[in-house]
Amino acid sequence: VALLLSGMQMDAETVMAGLLHDTVEDTDLTFEQVEAMFGATVRQIVEGETKVSKLPKLAFADYADEQAENLRQMFIAMTDDYRIIIVKLADRLHNMRTLKFMKPEKQKKISRETLDIFAPLAHRMGIWQVKSELEDISFMYLYPDEYKKVNSILNQRRKKIEDTLDHSVKVLKETLRNDPTLLGQDVEIEVVGRTKEIYSLWHKMEMKHDRNLDHIADLVALRVILTPGASFVQDQQAADSGVWLCYHVLGLVQHLPNFTPMPTKVKDYISFPKPNGYQSLHTALMYKGQSVEVQIRTAHMHTVAEYGMASHWAYHDEKKRSSSIDLYNTPWLSSIKEWQQEAVGSRDFVDCVRRELLGKRVFVFLRNGKILNLARGTTAMDAAFQIHTEVGLNMHGVEINGKPVPFHYELHNGDVVSILTGEGKPSTDWMRYAKSRSTRSKLRAYFRSQQNDNVLKSGEIIFFDYLSNHRNEILESSYIERPFDIPTTVDELQAFLPGSSRYEDV
Repeated sequence: VALLLSGMQMDAETVMAGLLHDTVEDTDLTFEQVEAMFGATVRQIVEGETKVSKLPKLAFADYADEQAENLRQMFIAMTDDYRIIIVKLADRLHNMRTLKFMKPEKQKKISRETLDIFAPLAHRMGIWQVKSELEDISFMYLYPDEYKKVNSILNQRRKKIEDTLDHSVKVLKETLRNDPTLLGQDVEIEVVGRTKEIYSLWHKMEMKHDRNLDHIADLVALRVILTPGASFVQDQQAADSGVWLCYHVLGLVQHLPNFTPMPTKVKDYISFPKPNGYQSLHTALMYKGQSVEVQIRTAHMHTVAEYGMASHWAYHDEKKRSSSIDLYNTPWLSSIKEWQQEAVGSRDFVDCVRRELLGKRVFVFLRNGKILNLARGTTAMDAAFQIHTEVGLNMHGVEINGKPVPFHYELHNGDVVSILTGEGKPSTDWMRYAKSRSTRSKLRAYFRSQQNDNVLKSGEIIFFDYLSNHRNEILESSYIERPFDIPTTVDELQAFLPGSSRYEDV
């Protein structure tokens, strides 16, 4: 586990925690002793990971209450410091690599748990290396027949795939090596080829209901990694150096000899990074009927792509690490804390995390160009409340791509969303249109506040009616010596209250 964490270039405290992660459970060592010997940070990570290790044995359809509560505790533990979950991911990967020594029932349970929770979590954190290996091993134990079929299909095509890969790498290397612009730059260029991971390949074929490998765009993929030299880094920050060269290389790739470009397959994740920080340029070419994907990125982008949130440690010095709490948290982890404050059952909580944080995402644009990253299946109403609570509460209409749509319209990738505000007033029907927990929570808070306002107003009317109906009796029996009249408004009542009391104090 510690070696895996070291390979991710994690900080010393996390590597130490990786070495110690099982000691408190398996020996007489206490958390206090861990803190005394290795410091408070190591103790926090070890203690958090120990809580996480109380992981449930997930059922195939649902969770038992105790199992769901254990998962809930896992998610909450990781919100304090995401290094806790990175240690757990490394531990899980190590366990999966040794799964062959366990009984078949145990293999299936752990694999299901991994595919449902840990692989999506690794994906959400951007740790691609871990995600891919967790998925492939889980797939092998959960769906052995499908695993063999996909392997068989690959083996039948392996010669053609390898020939395409070798030829593509050779042509691309030669093109980049002879480009005058690149020759004049202080940059190291690496070109590597790979075939698509087996689980990812099977999943894509299942989603498309198509087992023809020729129709899988990224079955064969090339990766161009640009490592700027010292002169680049001196002029620009490490994260920004060499970006313009990526776009230059994209132009060269589109004109490779004997390859046909596929313009509709160009994706710019440099200008529009994925939520987990992933940046790269993607394009696709056709060679002798075989699609070839090409990814272009800088060395910094490659580190982020492979290690995700763990890669922060490679680009932050010790001073920044110790002073910035943002390094240990992210907005999507913070939302887990917000949900925890609501009185919801463990099953609802876990289902919400799996659906809204670890599930598929949809990306939509606002009129000002801002991108909203939402859970797939969310509605136009959810988008309004995601922008701001007041925008949601005051909305009276929605336009998608310039056309009016109902509040319950389900958003799709690339939609341009325009929220019309000013005359809106929420009704209880809105609860049916809200799909995200955050939106429903904000609506419930609004309805509660309206209910409280109505109760106060009713109390005010009853109170002043009482004073009016008993006016003569009050005037006759009052202890106030000076002349006065019965108050009929809140302001008039204020004068009768002692000191600086306000009406709300009554």
